[in-house]
Amino acid sequence: MSKPSTNNSPDLLRALKYEVMRLAYNKKYFYMLLIESLFASYVLMSFVSGGTDGTAPFSSWTYSKFLSLIGPLLSIILVMLCMSVFSEKEIAVRKIIFSTPLSESKYYLLKASAITAVLVFTASVPILLSFAYYAYYFNFYAYAEFLLPILLFLLPSQVLVLGLALVAGRINSRLLYLLLPVLFLGSLAMKFPVWIDLFGINFLSLSLRRSLGVFEGPIPYTLPGEFLYSRLILIFVGVCLLALACRGSKKYQ
Repeated sequence: MSKPSTNNSPDLLRALKYEVMRLAYNKKYFYMLLIESLFASYVLMSFVSGGTDGTAPFSSWTYSKFLSLIGPLLSIILVMLCMSVFSEKEIAVRKIIFSTPLSESKYYLLKASAITAVLVFTASVPILLSFAYYAYYFNFYAYAEFLLPILLFLLPSQVLVLGLALVAGRINSRLLYLLLPVLFLGSLAMKFPVWIDLFGINFLSLSLRRSLGVFEGPIPYTLPGEFLYSRLILIFVGVCLLALACRGSKKYQ
């Protein structure tokens, strides 16, 4: 006689699909997506069209500038998605959920996975808009050149904000509201050190030729080692915070 299967992967996948739909299939998310699309279109038409520091509109430097400008809004949307995980309604049913076979750590991992899935889709909207913009106005289709800017100027900040928001929410949901003005300050060029230049805005606000020491000819897409190390640190800290947020507490063990 065969033993009953203990594989609960299909149940977790169904639960993940349900959580993604809860986050994305509502008016609140639709309006956030609409605002993001309008803002991305504004940035493309107002800032990208002229290029960055004398580079072409479709250069990696200009695209990095585009990503640094949409990054803060994307992070704010991310925090607002995390707020739903720590809403009063969600907290009210959490004890019931923890009494089921779904452990506390799996619960937060499920929530983090759903938020990540929605975040990827949210980030893809302005990126796809930019691709359409480059194709229509410049007949430019070499989108693979933008992969490195995405990894350097978009990924690190979002990983850090996700981990930070989940940890803050577990401590006290009100801390999430304090993150919003912090992210807004990060969108300003206030001469922050590179280590806390979350979106790379301060780095790109400097003269590229002066900061890179290239005074003639095209500016190669080569970033200083200090900036690259700071991106790795942001990702590392974000992953550590995410692991901390998804841990199980002794209360429910």
